[in-house]
Amino acid sequence: MDGQAYQYQYQPKPVPQEANYFEQVAHQHHHNSRDESSEPLNAHVEEWTNEDRLNFIRKVYGILSTQLLVTALVCILPYMNTGIKHFMVTNFWLAIVASVIAMAISCVLVCMEGVARKVPTNYVLLFTFTLLEAYGVAFMCAVVNDGLIVLGAAFMTAGIVVALTLYAIFTKTDFTACGGVMAVVGGAFFVCSLLSLFFGPTFRLIIACIGVIVFGLYLIFDTQYIVGGQHKKYTVSREDYILGAMILYIDIIQIFMYILEIFMSSKE
Repeated sequence: MDGQAYQYQYQPKPVPQEANYFEQVAHQHHHNSRDESSEPLNAHVEEWTNEDRLNFIRKVYGILSTQLLVTALVCILPYMNTGIKHFMVTNFWLAIVASVIAMAISCVLVCMEGVARKVPTNYVLLFTFTLLEAYGVAFMCAVVNDGLIVLGAAFMTAGIVVALTLYAIFTKTDFTACGGVMAVVGGAFFVCSLLSLFFGPTFRLIIACIGVIVFGLYLIFDTQYIVGGQHKKYTVSREDYILGAMILYIDIIQIFMYILEIFMSSKE
């Protein structure tokens, strides 16, 4: 471009044409220059195809199904052997230790991206986490000591999970844009849960009912976070299949535990 053209291009124009001028400059800049940082981003978006997303979803839910199967098998043990049930109930401190270690492992997988994506370390940690969580759930089932209540809570949990998952997939509402609200709700509920230790059974029953609602919302949020598609305000990376399976597993287990507590309170 010679000097005359350069001078003409930047010559002051009347105010009514200013917007059109900047549109032309932006259009010319878009075609004649490229931002180096935009290429990897565009390439990343193009690589995330529908087939990749479906494979990722199958992987996450395959791992999740294995976790739930392992948990169910562990929960059956105290009802198959009275010795195991007696051991779990009398050594309740083991359930506390298992819960603390499981929480530590979950924090590692959430906070340390490299560990959560490193094979087979991520699988080993997730399997260990699942066994520890399963022991805690089995302990609660042993304390309940009523197979019908446990079975009823399991079926109700399954129905809620299926219904909320379908809703999360097919609804037009994007819950992934409400991450800040979900964090506040989760923090407030955690404080209320701690306070319930100092109140009577009625308050604990109320907290259990609220817990089902809160983790139901988290299940919708996490499902959209994983499934993506039209709900893509925020979405998980394809390498975070372990993290995706773990957060869904936590949501489902918490829903089951609170429903179990509701059933126990109703029985009392």
